[in-house]
Amino acid sequence: MDELIAQLTSKLGIDESVANLATGKAMAMVKQHAGDDLFAKISSAIPGAADIASSAASDAAEPVEGGGMLGKLAGMASSALGGSAGGGLELGAALTSAGVEPDKMGGFVTMLIQFLKDKVGDEVTEQILAKFPMLKTLLG
Repeated sequence: MDELIAQLTSKLGIDESVANLATGKAMAMVKQHAGDDLFAKISSAIPGAADIASSAASDAAEPVEGGGMLGKLAGMASSALGGSAGGGLELGAALTSAGVEPDKMGGFVTMLIQFLKDKVGDEVTEQILAKFPMLKTLLG
Protein backbone atom coordinates (compact mmCIF):
# COMPACT_ATOMS: atom_id res chain seq x y z
CA MET A 1 0.00 0.00 0.00
CA ASP A 2 3.00 2.26 0.46
CA GLU A 3 3.40 2.38 -3.32
CA LEU A 4 -0.18 3.62 -3.80
CA ILE A 5 0.17 6.18 -1.00
CA ALA A 6 3.36 7.51 -2.61
CA GLN A 7 1.55 7.81 -5.97
CA LEU A 8 -1.38 9.63 -4.37
CA THR A 9 0.87 12.15 -2.64
CA SER A 10 3.03 12.83 -5.68
CA LYS A 11 0.34 12.90 -8.39
CA LEU A 12 -2.59 14.40 -6.47
CA GLY A 13 -0.57 16.55 -4.09
CA ILE A 14 -2.35 15.33 -0.98
CA ASP A 15 -0.64 14.99 2.37
CA GLU A 16 0.76 11.55 3.21
CA SER A 17 -1.35 11.24 6.38
CA VAL A 18 -4.50 12.11 4.38
CA ALA A 19 -3.55 9.60 1.67
CA ASN A 20 -2.94 6.92 4.30
CA LEU A 21 -6.24 7.51 6.12
CA ALA A 22 -8.24 7.77 2.88
CA THR A 23 -6.65 4.62 1.47
CA GLY A 24 -7.50 2.74 4.65
CA LYS A 25 -11.12 3.86 4.52
CA ALA A 26 -11.37 3.02 0.82
CA MET A 27 -9.86 -0.44 1.28
CA ALA A 28 -12.15 -1.15 4.25
CA MET A 29 -15.14 -0.31 2.07
CA VAL A 30 -13.79 -2.42 -0.79
CA LYS A 31 -13.49 -5.33 1.66
CA GLN A 32 -17.00 -4.71 2.98
CA HIS A 33 -18.59 -4.64 -0.49
CA ALA A 34 -16.38 -7.14 -2.35
CA GLY A 35 -16.42 -9.80 0.35
CA ASP A 36 -13.75 -11.91 1.97
CA ASP A 37 -12.93 -14.11 -1.03
CA LEU A 38 -12.15 -11.22 -3.38
CA PHE A 39 -10.40 -9.25 -0.67
CA ALA A 40 -8.18 -12.28 0.03
CA LYS A 41 -6.94 -12.00 -3.56
CA ILE A 42 -6.17 -8.32 -2.99
CA SER A 43 -4.38 -8.89 0.30
CA SER A 44 -2.26 -11.71 -1.12
CA ALA A 45 -1.18 -9.50 -4.04
CA ILE A 46 -0.74 -6.22 -2.16
CA PRO A 47 1.36 -6.16 1.01
CA GLY A 48 -0.33 -4.15 3.75
CA ALA A 49 -3.81 -4.16 2.19
CA ALA A 50 -5.37 -6.25 4.96
CA ASP A 51 -3.68 -4.20 7.68
CA ILE A 52 -4.73 -0.82 6.31
CA ALA A 53 -8.31 -2.03 5.76
CA SER A 54 -8.50 -3.49 9.27
CA SER A 55 -7.21 -0.29 10.83
CA ALA A 56 -9.98 1.69 9.14
CA ALA A 57 -12.73 -0.95 9.30
CA SER A 58 -14.28 0.32 12.50
CA ASP A 59 -14.54 3.82 11.01
CA ALA A 60 -16.07 2.51 7.77
CA ALA A 61 -18.53 0.28 9.62
CA GLU A 62 -19.93 3.19 11.60
CA PRO A 63 -22.28 5.69 9.99
CA VAL A 64 -20.27 8.44 8.38
CA GLU A 65 -20.66 11.43 10.62
CA GLY A 66 -17.45 13.28 9.88
CA GLY A 67 -18.68 14.05 6.38
CA GLY A 68 -21.27 16.55 7.65
CA MET A 69 -24.23 16.94 5.33
CA LEU A 70 -22.62 14.61 2.77
CA GLY A 71 -22.28 11.96 5.46
CA LYS A 72 -25.94 12.30 6.40
CA LEU A 73 -27.00 12.11 2.74
CA ALA A 74 -24.80 9.07 2.21
CA GLY A 75 -26.39 7.33 5.16
CA MET A 76 -29.88 8.16 3.91
CA ALA A 77 -29.04 7.02 0.37
CA SER A 78 -27.51 3.82 1.67
CA SER A 79 -30.64 3.09 3.70
CA ALA A 80 -33.04 3.99 0.90
CA LEU A 81 -31.17 2.43 -1.99
CA GLY A 82 -29.40 -0.44 -0.28
CA GLY A 83 -25.80 -0.73 0.88
CA SER A 84 -24.27 -1.19 -2.56
CA ALA A 85 -26.23 1.60 -4.20
CA GLY A 86 -25.31 4.07 -1.50
CA GLY A 87 -21.72 2.85 -1.47
CA GLY A 88 -20.41 5.53 -3.80
CA LEU A 89 -21.84 8.27 -1.62
CA GLU A 90 -20.54 6.53 1.50
CA LEU A 91 -17.07 6.32 -0.01
CA GLY A 92 -17.23 9.96 -1.04
CA ALA A 93 -18.19 10.95 2.50
CA ALA A 94 -15.43 8.74 3.95
CA LEU A 95 -12.82 10.29 1.65
CA THR A 96 -14.06 13.77 2.55
CA SER A 97 -13.84 12.99 6.26
CA ALA A 98 -10.28 11.72 5.70
CA GLY A 99 -9.36 15.10 4.22
CA VAL A 100 -9.50 14.41 0.47
CA GLU A 101 -10.75 17.54 -1.28
CA PRO A 102 -13.83 16.99 -3.47
CA ASP A 103 -11.97 17.97 -6.65
CA LYS A 104 -9.40 15.22 -5.98
CA MET A 105 -11.84 12.37 -5.27
CA GLY A 106 -12.15 11.32 -8.90
CA GLY A 107 -8.39 11.17 -9.23
CA PHE A 108 -8.10 9.23 -5.98
CA VAL A 109 -10.63 6.58 -7.05
CA THR A 110 -9.16 6.36 -10.56
CA MET A 111 -5.68 5.79 -9.11
CA LEU A 112 -7.01 3.22 -6.62
CA ILE A 113 -8.73 1.23 -9.37
CA GLN A 114 -5.68 1.40 -11.64
CA PHE A 115 -3.47 0.26 -8.75
CA LEU A 116 -5.78 -2.70 -8.14
CA LYS A 117 -5.71 -3.58 -11.86
CA ASP A 118 -1.92 -3.46 -11.86
CA LYS A 119 -1.67 -5.71 -8.80
CA VAL A 120 -4.56 -8.18 -9.09
CA GLY A 121 -5.41 -7.95 -12.79
CA ASP A 122 -8.39 -6.81 -14.82
CA GLU A 123 -10.57 -9.85 -14.06
CA VAL A 124 -10.41 -9.52 -10.27
CA THR A 125 -10.82 -5.73 -10.49
CA GLU A 126 -13.94 -6.16 -12.65
CA GLN A 127 -15.33 -8.62 -10.08
CA ILE A 128 -14.74 -6.01 -7.37
CA LEU A 129 -16.46 -3.31 -9.43
CA ALA A 130 -19.39 -5.66 -10.08
CA LYS A 131 -19.89 -6.05 -6.32
CA PHE A 132 -19.26 -2.35 -5.60
CA PRO A 133 -20.70 -0.70 -8.75
CA MET A 134 -21.16 2.72 -7.20
CA LEU A 135 -17.37 2.99 -6.98
CA LYS A 136 -17.49 3.92 -10.66
CA THR A 137 -19.57 7.01 -9.85
CA LEU A 138 -16.52 8.64 -8.29
CA LEU A 139 -14.13 7.99 -11.17
CA GLY A 140 -12.28 11.07 -12.40
